[in-house]
Amino acid sequence: MLPTVNAARDWLQRSARTTWFRLAFALLCLAAHLAVNVQSGKRFGMPFNAAPGAAPAYVNPGDGSPARWNRLVVSRWDAGSYVGLGLRGYSQCPPTLDPKNLAPAMRICNLAFYPSYALVGWLLSFGGRLAIDYVLWGISLGASLIFLFLWTGDTLVSRLGLWETYLSLILLNTFTTGFSLVTVQTEPLTLAATLGSFIALHNRRFFLAAILAGFATGLRITALSVGGACALAILIITIAERPLDAATWAKRILQLVLCFWGEIVLATYHAIRFGDPLIYIHAHGQAFKHESPWKKLLDPQSLWFVRSIEHPLHEGVWLVAALLWFLLGHRKALGRFPVHEQAFWYALFIGTLVLAGIGVLPLSFVGMNRYVLLALPLFLAMAAMMKNRPTLLVFWIVISLFHYWNVDLCEYTGGPGNRTLEVCHTPHWIGRI
Repeated sequence: MLPTVNAARDWLQRSARTTWFRLAFALLCLAAHLAVNVQSGKRFGMPFNAAPGAAPAYVNPGDGSPARWNRLVVSRWDAGSYVGLGLRGYSQCPPTLDPKNLAPAMRICNLAFYPSYALVGWLLSFGGRLAIDYVLWGISLGASLIFLFLWTGDTLVSRLGLWETYLSLILLNTFTTGFSLVTVQTEPLTLAATLGSFIALHNRRFFLAAILAGFATGLRITALSVGGACALAILIITIAERPLDAATWAKRILQLVLCFWGEIVLATYHAIRFGDPLIYIHAHGQAFKHESPWKKLLDPQSLWFVRSIEHPLHEGVWLVAALLWFLLGHRKALGRFPVHEQAFWYALFIGTLVLAGIGVLPLSFVGMNRYVLLALPLFLAMAAMMKNRPTLLVFWIVISLFHYWNVDLCEYTGGPGNRTLEVCHTPHWIGRI
């Protein structure tokens, strides 16, 4: 019996390094998330597509959101903004805006979200000839497939080992917001660009690393942490390799700039189009009522933290758990990487949580469960801590999946409204005793 077990283990170890196994594993993860999303729709009485043959579209130019933007069960919450931007971009925006009073234009001019994901969708939809929601969803699925496939490649396996690499990916997928990999959101594309940047950096393809990191910075503001992580790693390598000739210095400086090219292009466009390179920050602050987060950081209110625990998604609890896991496992996990790669991971983790925290602290960390998914070193630290603790591993995965299904996914599927509160949070046993 033992030789059979050993043979099976050896076969699994050999297979887990092959392209077909890695691809199959990635597809299995996506299929599982998609199946659970579909099942989640059923508890609300929703089919996967509530309006087959009727793509999202604006009925009137003055409408704030396109009709049927949420017909797909994987298209909820922020997806409405990206679907809208993918359909008409900034075409309804006035030529000039007052950064201090954007409210009059915000209904038809969506400046509170980065437009890059929607722009990619518009391009791949051939200028709107294909249904934009399906195209954006396809981008997410494709990006997630690339991300999951790259994770199990030689770059991480050479540092962490085969089992720990797969374990870290399992922990990411079973995290409470792991379902985001198959939804119409910017997380999948950002994750693929982030990991691609790290792998390129590992292979000393610095221009590619910088281009991918810069692309991420144009997708969402928290991805500035990706640009900063890549730039810091390149800077450390440059300092370690001194003396360098003038041509190499010029290349490295250009690479540092390219780490932020997406944000630079977006800010430049906003400056030309609206006369304000920071109009996204002003619009987001006004839309979500946190105009002065820096000032509020100097005077944090205890109520924010209390609400983060009481809030239906329990973001404060999950943020503390993420910090705890990272503090416990970061040395064991990241200590096996060279200094410049360690710098990338640390800058990514700290930058992601700080940038996200600044924006959502006055909102009691609303949305933090999803933002934490972008802090990839967290899952490396978790795997390092739990790989030899099977009881702890099973306990954590059960807790994560419980919250995934009953809380985060339920809230995402239901969308805003009393029906979501009733299905996801109302104690159904009341009145049955």
